Amino acid sequence: MNQPFLLFLTSALLVLSGCSKTAGYHVEEYKTVKFEDVPPDLKIPTKAWESLSFKAPAAHGEHGAEGGGEHGGGEGKKESAKEIVFSDVTVFLVDKNPGVLKSEALRFELPRGGGEIDLSQYVNDLQGSFYVGFEFPAFTEAKQSKVLFISKARKRRLGESVFGAGCNQVLDITTKFNLAMKGEGLKVNTTRERHLSVLGGTFLFSAEKADGIYVAQVSFVDPEHKNLFCEGH
Repeated sequence: MNQPFLLFLTSALLVLSGCSKTAGYHVEEYKTVKFEDVPPDLKIPTKAWESLSFKAPAAHGEHGAEGGGEHGGGEGKKESAKEIVFSDVTVFLVDKNPGVLKSEALRFELPRGGGEIDLSQYVNDLQGSFYVGFEFPAFTEAKQSKVLFISKARKRRLGESVFGAGCNQVLDITTKFNLAMKGEGLKVNTTRERHLSVLGGTFLFSAEKADGIYVAQVSFVDPEHKNLFCEGH
């Protein structure tokens, strides 16, 4: 299911530091953007929530699945439910090609639980690439960890490649994500707004620790290109 997009996302996530001398999203100085507002409520498909709360196997491995129903919190079967803790997450956008971003290197400090980033405010109308990085401190010393991506971008064909996973598709990207963040991060290209088809949606993070399950989300939107996103987004 969505194999062309998954393969594309996987190849993008595997931009590792060993393949290049560039630092990717790991640079010495960033312009910091601090978000104070609490993010809007996010409806999470039931299967995705079960995976994030470690109540069920991942959504069909790393090949994704459509989630049935929606979830806004930690309901579940009668198990010893752990406390859900909204946690810190930091996002980085760093130029690979000069001028693609409105600032060369950006660091987004989001409120606990995460937030929404409007890419139209930070990406110029130029063709080129930039890196995306994430730091989720709760992963440190976690018993289990999970990273899911819920696509909110429409599928579209550009040349021989298909971009966008389609509406409300859930992809488990944990392994590839962790490898990528140890390297250069996720590299995306702005030509014909390819970056929106790759990033358009929500990254969900979860870490199980002894005292609870730490979660956060980061959504990427672009109101100037609504045609590339699913209805209602």
